Amino acid sequence: MENSVIQRINEETDIVALASEFMSLTKRGKNYMGLCPFHDEKTPSFSVSPEKHLAKCMGCGKGGNPITFYQQIKNISFKEAATDLAKRLGIEVKEEKKQVDPNERLYALMKDTNEFYQFALMNSEAGNEAYKYLLNRGLTDEDIKHFEIGFSPSKPDGLYQLLKSKKHSVTDMMALGLVKQNEEGIYYDVFRSRIMFPIKDEHDRVVGFSGRTTQKDEVAKYVNSTETVLFKKGEIVYHYLESKRAAVKQKHVILAEGFFDVIASYKSGLEAVVATMGTALTTHQAELIKRLTDHVVIAYDGDKAGQNATLKAIPVLRKAGLKISILSLPEKLDPDEYTKKYGYEKYKALYDTNLTDPYLFGYNMFIKNKDFQRADDILEFKKQMTALLRGADNTVLEYYQRKIFNELKIKVYLTDTITELPPKKKEELKVIRSKGYFAFEHLLINLLIEDKYLDKIRYYISLVEIHDKDQKELFKDIVNYYEITNESMMDIENFLAHYAKNKVYVQKFMDRIEFQRKMTIRSDKEFMKFVDAVKEYENFLLLETYKKKLVETQLDNEKNSYLEKIHELSKRGKVA
Repeated sequence: MENSVIQRINEETDIVALASEFMSLTKRGKNYMGLCPFHDEKTPSFSVSPEKHLAKCMGCGKGGNPITFYQQIKNISFKEAATDLAKRLGIEVKEEKKQVDPNERLYALMKDTNEFYQFALMNSEAGNEAYKYLLNRGLTDEDIKHFEIGFSPSKPDGLYQLLKSKKHSVTDMMALGLVKQNEEGIYYDVFRSRIMFPIKDEHDRVVGFSGRTTQKDEVAKYVNSTETVLFKKGEIVYHYLESKRAAVKQKHVILAEGFFDVIASYKSGLEAVVATMGTALTTHQAELIKRLTDHVVIAYDGDKAGQNATLKAIPVLRKAGLKISILSLPEKLDPDEYTKKYGYEKYKALYDTNLTDPYLFGYNMFIKNKDFQRADDILEFKKQMTALLRGADNTVLEYYQRKIFNELKIKVYLTDTITELPPKKKEELKVIRSKGYFAFEHLLINLLIEDKYLDKIRYYISLVEIHDKDQKELFKDIVNYYEITNESMMDIENFLAHYAKNKVYVQKFMDRIEFQRKMTIRSDKEFMKFVDAVKEYENFLLLETYKKKLVETQLDNEKNSYLEKIHELSKRGKVA
């Protein structure tokens, strides 16, 4: 798409109307404010500027111009977002010449196969039995349609004959693992008498299948497609595309193990849920999940195998930069079993009460079945905890060293990197970090002279980040002045006479040498350096607050919460 077309889309789209489709907005001065649709908050920090054609959160940073905002809120590609908005405006977008996909005929073959299985479920005697089985497991017709569940008939060559009639080649059928040939040269279907789950890639194309038996005495509960040119199990996440839109609202994605676990979460209202289909999580799959959200909740089976799989998944997800929570399911149940026993509402409620951070989950797992009087068990425990906590903030490491000593009565140093700065050095560090923040005085001076950076300051800097009471009031007075007068340069006498509440403070401010010399910010680059310094200092203060609260609290759930917040802040860098 040409840059001129992209620019036109961004300039002509009514950003206020567009943002209003996804949130409630209130006019504040030139801009509009609302609760951010990308993260939970109680105080509005999402700013929409019709003048600048921007819709962006001042808290989490998500959003941007109309195309970027629409892309993120809909969880679609940039091209899809631009094309959609162009259609709304009646802007003609020239179709780019598509390259012919060499696998196009294979995708068409898989599509026909999927439709054949869906038809067989609803239009055959054996399929009717499978249909009843699904209903007995709590699925509705709507669920079956959403997941496109089908049935492979018992007839040896039912699929083969159908695909042959559609002119698909036998070579392709065999290459995709759908048909085989016996020693007598007769072709037969690989999947027979099984409930069929289609597996799709991130572009909504069927690439494989998993067939589940309904017979209790069947040795193989599930039979999956073999690896093909289309289907590579370690690169596919089940129910991925269907979770895209839901992930924006849900603000996290559930990671389950099996198909019926995915269905259980979906039916409970938690529609952003994916599965790895019983295999160990891969780096590629973790990266796919990262495209959906920055927070994943692992909801593997509650038995030992599920817990071990959870421990293996944690470092893979962490490496992808994801925030991780663990759903602790009681009685060693999996999500499907839990919903059958207690219902969907109680299952959904677990996501408010039974989420554990990965460190506590690992700790509780590692202390099981260990005798801490034995050196071997102590060394194994240390090794396990060190691996789990690799890359964690020093505060988290210190917390677990204390916890291990207090609860297990053993002294374990989890890492050699824990260091404590001397009090004098800590104060020096605090002073250095505060310099960037207190440079805000110079910015206020700039505002008193002209409004060049007023909108940018309101966009990037929240009032809560101004800690000095007098400065905060002065900032509000200046904003009020420019909004009412609509001037680009300040009339100091007019400001003092009608807008400044604390005239004594303003006069002291004007007497400063910085104001007398008209010191100001000279470029956008310099301005952004200032913003970074303010944000860093704010994070630093927040980190210190959480560390203090961690020491003071006696409640485990609060400790977990503070540890998680410390870890998240430390990951942003510089403040650690």
